[in-house]
Amino acid sequence: MPRLIALALLMLIRSAFVFLLACALGVAPAAAQSDADAARAHYLRGLEHERQRNLDAAAAEYRAALAATPKLAEAHDRLGFVLGLQGHTAEAIAEFEHAVALQPEFFDARYHLGATLWWTRQLDRARLELQHAVRLRPDHAEARYYLAVTERQQGDLELAVADFRAAIRRDPKLVPAHTQLGVALQELGDLDGAIAEFRRALALDPRLADAGNSLGLALMQKGEADAAVQTLRGVIGSSPDFSAARLNLGIALMQRGEIEAAAAELRELTRRDPGNAEAFYDLGLALKQQDDFDAAAAAFRTAMQLDPALAEAPFTLGVVLWQTGRAEDAVAIFKDAIARRPEYAEAHYMLGTIYKQQGHAGAALVEVREAIRINPMSAEAHTSLGQLLQAANDGAGAAAALAEAERLNKRKADAQAAVFAVNAGVERLKRRDVAAAIEKFREATRLAPDNAQAHYQLALALRRAGRHEEARAEFSAAGRLAPYLRPPDR
Repeated sequence: MPRLIALALLMLIRSAFVFLLACALGVAPAAAQSDADAARAHYLRGLEHERQRNLDAAAAEYRAALAATPKLAEAHDRLGFVLGLQGHTAEAIAEFEHAVALQPEFFDARYHLGATLWWTRQLDRARLELQHAVRLRPDHAEARYYLAVTERQQGDLELAVADFRAAIRRDPKLVPAHTQLGVALQELGDLDGAIAEFRRALALDPRLADAGNSLGLALMQKGEADAAVQTLRGVIGSSPDFSAARLNLGIALMQRGEIEAAAAELRELTRRDPGNAEAFYDLGLALKQQDDFDAAAAAFRTAMQLDPALAEAPFTLGVVLWQTGRAEDAVAIFKDAIARRPEYAEAHYMLGTIYKQQGHAGAALVEVREAIRINPMSAEAHTSLGQLLQAANDGAGAAAALAEAERLNKRKADAQAAVFAVNAGVERLKRRDVAAAIEKFREATRLAPDNAQAHYQLALALRRAGRHEEARAEFSAAGRLAPYLRPPDR
């Protein structure tokens, strides 16, 4: 009986295949029988060659299937997939487009077309196709993942985070989704969330150098230099030529105050990757901190030559020249930085500072005002403007500029004090002194009303104290300032 059932099923599949091909050809089943048999044989042989990674043979079989039945969407899709694997992306896209035109609701073709368009950086078109694919199959984790990657690259971070999380719910072991979710959270400023996702990716696959490097960078951004150094050393131990990780290790060592060790890592990076402009720039920073100004200047000049867009290299070289008494040379270098980045507020400010020292008050005013236009929050630039206006006997203008400088300095000091207050509140929460923690968090929100973490931590403490209405208000304030900060599950 089982054998008879199996034969009956085979006959049913064969009949259905013939009927579908007949519909595609627009002819009667009897007239399509021969073409259908040939197409079916070629298509199945193509699948077998594809499974064996014999791509040339697979492509030939799919083409033969299409020669018999040009409107067979499945053959167009598989041919496109093989062509994509072979690197023929334009031809692959054309085949997927044929498949979609023949069967607009064909998920595989929509998904493959969207993913290939993403690969070729056609993000607008990719997003439309991947959205269509996700509508057709909402539970397909990979389609949702590629949609989220596209959204992130287009700057729609909150949508991307939601879709990465949806992909992970459908496939918790989809490692790239964890890594890319971490990157999106990092870009949103949610370093704790990013660190957690990078660690989940590494728990699934400890060999992931990219995830390890991203984890090290996030730890460094959070100020956890010790953990960052340990993580990045682990990455370099398994991937010695991973330039980004070695670069980040050098920065983390500088953050930890180990300048000599940082310089050694960065020198090794410039040896392994002599075309890496950032490596020479960061080496210059380490050498500058060691007061080796000539060697630092040489490193900055190399970085300038390697990357004409790297405005930081001439800017920091200009600072070195100015600090070592070569102000005239520094002027030309700061102008180089501004040529590379016209909206470089710090370079305009430094150029104005030198002009002011040289007695060129008019030129100094022009540069300082440009710095303020670009960065109105620069207290130093407002102070310099006030001093220049005082020298020009503009008492009212000077008073206004100096008052703004004082306001900005107070705001900066308050922001720093708020960070200390938040940290102190967290420590009191750890000691279960909830009342003292609430007091510290309230102090932080008073000092810096735009500090999202202060509102969030205050909300947590209030909820712990049973003051739920106040907690909801603070969670709401935190969410407005940083949408990724959501009330945790109890």
